[in-house]
Amino acid sequence: MISFNEIAGNALLFFLVFGMSATVDIHMLLLQLKNIRAIVMGVFLQFAILPMLGFLVVKYGTLEKSAGISLLVVTSSPGGSYSNWWCSIFNADLALSVTMTAISTLLSVILMPANLLIYSRFAFDQEDDTIVESIDFNSLFIALTVVISAIGLGLFASAKVHSYKFNIYANKLGNYAGISLVAFSALLSNTSGGGDQK
Repeated sequence: MISFNEIAGNALLFFLVFGMSATVDIHMLLLQLKNIRAIVMGVFLQFAILPMLGFLVVKYGTLEKSAGISLLVVTSSPGGSYSNWWCSIFNADLALSVTMTAISTLLSVILMPANLLIYSRFAFDQEDDTIVESIDFNSLFIALTVVISAIGLGLFASAKVHSYKFNIYANKLGNYAGISLVAFSALLSNTSGGGDQK
């Protein structure tokens, strides 16, 4: 059963990504899809270099197993939600960021489990799948679905509603959701930090 914390976290994630996607001009996004060099570079860094760096830290660092698994999951996951937010805040190329988020999220359905399977076996010197089996793939795929649907609906809203006022409200929604998600995550990490120890 899905907990309130998961529902609230996914709802905030949805509104963050929707808000940022809804402010992107669809024509600028289509233009960014032609920027093959940037997209290939982003995908290569996201799914080859970053997971490898995470693996090296886990393998040669002095991390506990749970921290190592968490690091592998984070470095194998697609980027995007917060990068979209930072691009919006600092007036960077939001269209490119949303394009990369959409592409990396779609590719992560295959590449994230593949990276986790490969790197977890080598990081922990195990042939069995106990490390991979300990990862909550349902929650990961729910989050991927939330991001994909938020991007799709945000871009659809952007294409259908041609209003500067709508863009302002969507941007504010995304900003408030981003701030709330940071606060919510901090609250959860502080309240559940020692609950699993016996």
